[in-house]
Amino acid sequence: MPRVARLVLAACAVLGGIAWTAARWYDVHSRLPEIANYEADDPPPPARARSFAIIPDRLRDPTADELLEQRLAALSAAMEARRQQLDPPALLRFDVTGLAAEIDGIVASVAGAAQTSVHIRDLASPHVLFDYYGDRPLNPASNQKLLTSSAALDLLGSDYTFHTHVLMADEALYLVGEGDPTLAVDDLASLVGTVVPQIDPAAVQRLVVDASAFSDDRLAPGYDRGGPGLAYEPLSSALSLGFNIVEIRIEPPARGGTLVVTTRPSTRAITVRNRGRVGRRRTVNASTRERDNATVVEVTGTLPRRSPPVEIRRRVYAPALLCGTVFAELLAAASQSEPLEVVRGVAPADATTVASLESPPLVEILDQGLAYSNNFIAEQVLRTLAWRMTGQPGDWTDGRDILVAYWAALGNDPEGVVVENGSGLSRSGRLTTAGLVDLIALAARGTPGGRGLLDTLPVAGEPGTLRSRLRLSGKRVRAKTGTLDDTSALSGAITTERGEPMLAFSILINATDPARLGATLRRQIEDRIVVATLRAIDDYEAQRAGMGLPTGLRGPRNKHRTLGPRR
Repeated sequence: MPRVARLVLAACAVLGGIAWTAARWYDVHSRLPEIANYEADDPPPPARARSFAIIPDRLRDPTADELLEQRLAALSAAMEARRQQLDPPALLRFDVTGLAAEIDGIVASVAGAAQTSVHIRDLASPHVLFDYYGDRPLNPASNQKLLTSSAALDLLGSDYTFHTHVLMADEALYLVGEGDPTLAVDDLASLVGTVVPQIDPAAVQRLVVDASAFSDDRLAPGYDRGGPGLAYEPLSSALSLGFNIVEIRIEPPARGGTLVVTTRPSTRAITVRNRGRVGRRRTVNASTRERDNATVVEVTGTLPRRSPPVEIRRRVYAPALLCGTVFAELLAAASQSEPLEVVRGVAPADATTVASLESPPLVEILDQGLAYSNNFIAEQVLRTLAWRMTGQPGDWTDGRDILVAYWAALGNDPEGVVVENGSGLSRSGRLTTAGLVDLIALAARGTPGGRGLLDTLPVAGEPGTLRSRLRLSGKRVRAKTGTLDDTSALSGAITTERGEPMLAFSILINATDPARLGATLRRQIEDRIVVATLRAIDDYEAQRAGMGLPTGLRGPRNKHRTLGPRR
């Protein structure tokens, strides 16, 4: 058959098939359905079983902001549940009137020289023992650290730890920081000891420092960018070493007229410009500044030849590079090789972990940080909180927002808080004594046996800022101090002889006349208020013991200058 005839035959077959299919479709779809007739008594036909495929909505993972909101909501609910656990008032009469009169007299003595706020509350009941402008926002100085610490403990957990990693990819080692505020030279030496057996030094060309967990800002808002580089205003970085300070030792020489200057740490990332001379008077001083991503120590003035050494602490600059440089120098010494070039960067996702270092638990870090009122630890913790809660590089803006949201979640008025940084070294920061007592009261009603804010508070008479204060209290006072030129603060708890927290107090004094009301006098006022409260508590405890009441039953019926129990 010719090729053309075959094609015509095939086309006819296709067209015929299409025509048959169309006719079949019309026959099926145009025919009316048959309707069966049923008598009234006949059972209806069984229902046709139907099954539906339930296709759930595709859930997206919650954002960091949503997770934070969920955490705060859960925390608020937990706080409210703790408030419901308060005991009813005791049958004994606490001498609120006598305590109020004594504190009134103390406060009145400085009324013209300061704005003062005092709030004292029983911890076993909702009763306020004394309140003097407890809702007035005042500068809290370092009592700001209580808010920073409380938020970190509740949102990160008391057992949270910081990590420092050493990774490797291609021809580079990566030193990655996560904000550890305790990282020291000895810790870097331990990392080096773990790294050296696992690498071929000849195959590594550079060391990359990764501090991307925090934003590029390194100096906290409110800190002085100028000056000599004060050690209590250190820079902050996700990769930091030795509180980001340098210890400068200056001593007279055995011979010659130029002073001898050494630094700790001693590294090529710190250079010394020494203009100190031997002289009759002790006028020596030191400052630090940044130059070419390094720290320059400048020494000036004179020191007598027979003078003992002078030690000065100053902040360092480019902290991540300094930390990396010290690590590279330790690595070179341990592997008998040349120090690696140190540069900034971000570790790739596929980098291999070589070694990791874990910090002590957060509650232990805060214990030391509050005892010595360490500003560096507070800023590192705040930025870590911002990083972990938002998923973005930790900065002070997010940190401040989180603290305000946390404050509100505890039931406090957000108008009563102004946060500039995590440490309280600020002129614009504001908190209320009632809100600070809330932090302590809620911590006291936390999980039994748990470690929280109360465990981190300094103890009167023990090493730290309370070492020389309230020593006759028998270590029954745990409190955080705060001091600026015109501000003093003391907030904490008074415990029983067995260490059980009984009441919480907060005292903020903002001097309007600092010349009349200096720091020493302000601290004496705070101590007098606490001692007066201790005496009233002891009298009350003596009555309670005489009546055989259980420890949990305490709290007065009377209140002074309060509209009712504070919730």
